[in-house]
Amino acid sequence: MISNKRTFCFPSTLVDAGSLETCVDTRFDISCEKDHKKEQLAHLSPAQIVLLNSFWLGYHSFFFLLGAVISPYQIRNIMGEDHKGEGLSLVCFLSAAVTLPASLLVGALNDRYVSKYGKRKPWIVVGSLCMSSSLLLLSDKSSLTTYIGGYLLVTVGGVLASVPMNGLISDLSAPDQKGSVSAVMGTFNMVGYLAAAVVGIFSDTLGTRGMYIIMSSALMLSAGLTCQLNEPRNNYKAIHRERLVWSTLLADVLSPLQSFNFRMVFISRFFFQLGVATVQQFLQYWISDCVSSNMSPTKAVSVAVIPLLVISPVGAYFISASKRKTVVYISTALMSLTCLLMIVTTSFTGALVVSGVFGLGYGPFLSVEFALLMDVLPSGRDAARDISLWTVAMVLPQIVATPIAGWVRDEFQGLGSSWNLQCLGYKCIFAICVVYFALGAEFTRRIEGIH
Repeated sequence: MISNKRTFCFPSTLVDAGSLETCVDTRFDISCEKDHKKEQLAHLSPAQIVLLNSFWLGYHSFFFLLGAVISPYQIRNIMGEDHKGEGLSLVCFLSAAVTLPASLLVGALNDRYVSKYGKRKPWIVVGSLCMSSSLLLLSDKSSLTTYIGGYLLVTVGGVLASVPMNGLISDLSAPDQKGSVSAVMGTFNMVGYLAAAVVGIFSDTLGTRGMYIIMSSALMLSAGLTCQLNEPRNNYKAIHRERLVWSTLLADVLSPLQSFNFRMVFISRFFFQLGVATVQQFLQYWISDCVSSNMSPTKAVSVAVIPLLVISPVGAYFISASKRKTVVYISTALMSLTCLLMIVTTSFTGALVVSGVFGLGYGPFLSVEFALLMDVLPSGRDAARDISLWTVAMVLPQIVATPIAGWVRDEFQGLGSSWNLQCLGYKCIFAICVVYFALGAEFTRRIEGIH
């Protein structure tokens, strides 16, 4: 039967001329599926696991420097002290609003994409190039409109690279290696953050242009290392060249939520990310407004996060990742304690201690979160689609958390000044984060069949 619905599919190879216009339904090849599963079951060597996760080092160092060091500084220069919270909230809101549909669309398209270069790697390369080139539009001398445009391009590039990257990890990870792959992934996240923090310490000397060069170079190098790995053979040919029906696209990409466990993981990750995003986005402003320091805000925030980033892998090593829920509960307690300490901390030494406590909880959390996701993935062959939906739980909080925190900060800082209460806006922000973490732990508890 010929469908009248508008559809789109990729050709079996990049040189398959005319396939964009003529798309023929094919049945799923069972023998190929079996071969594909056999390839997935092949164990990765330690060196291959490291190579697979290398991309995250450059990716996370890129976005840490941009999100925690450079952008808050640039937005403050554009908007001024009184409206910096409002400006940061607007940029994060629009970025998240673009990321949501882009993640879902890229996930659905990438699962159907095949080429002579593989299914995932071309997207990773193109996305990384987009991220690097978009930095040319980000300057504290830009108008807010131009700045937002550049930030949105960086966001789209990040989606184009990260969603297929998650799919590649799912393609190559054997079931009994999910824990170790997730642990290495979390470690590379932290190493990327740590490298970015070290670069941020020299922000005054390097300047924005120097940091941009380092960010782009690290990103492209790490992407190149990961792309040295061979994808499964079936990623180079059309195993299931199914049509993408636009009228049912939303229902298709949301279908994993029909799985109870996936739904619980999604909701718990949403609440955890509400807290993490709020702390991360307002860390520089908190240090600048509430913590005594002789350093510039960009340098101070870079120094302050070093204990977090050094201690995180230590915490992940000593807290067993085999008991996923237990790790989440311990991490929740430590991250909540951090928020309570931030309410009363006024010295830079105290900020370093607070950073270490947060790292002790955040490291173990990162080491198990992706493993927990892979434990409950509803579909193996639509991994990028399912994982892209999970990434929505990491992006959606920016639409909610950062604007809420920005309003709370600006509103209650003013009230605190009139009531002679120092940093009231930040105290309210961090108290709200405790609630976010508690809700994340509660939905983790509801996941069935996972210890």
